[in-house]
Amino acid sequence: MAGGEMMVPDWPGRIVGDEGHDRIAACLVMDIQNAPEWAQIVLDRLDAVINGSEGHREMAMNAYILKVDPAICEIAPAYEEHGEETVWVPSSEFRAALATWIKQMDKSTG
Repeated sequence: MAGGEMMVPDWPGRIVGDEGHDRIAACLVMDIQNAPEWAQIVLDRLDAVINGSEGHREMAMNAYILKVDPAICEIAPAYEEHGEETVWVPSSEFRAALATWIKQMDKSTG
């Protein structure tokens, strides 16, 4: 990968080995990647659902399909043959992880 090594997702409250947190991390690495503009779009959509201006949002990405409700995010594998389970995480945790990821990108590109 050009331009330095891949960042490792970390955020306040991250529990390594927690199924939900590991899936959030995988989603950040594989679907958000080092793309600040895309990350901001996803964050804006997440915020719209969390704050109630949208009721629900579904985003199909590279590796995962993210289904966002105000309280819970469902992170499902885009390809079932990989044998991964669908995982549910609090929307606020996904948001915290994504916001921290965006800050990390700002630091690594600045």
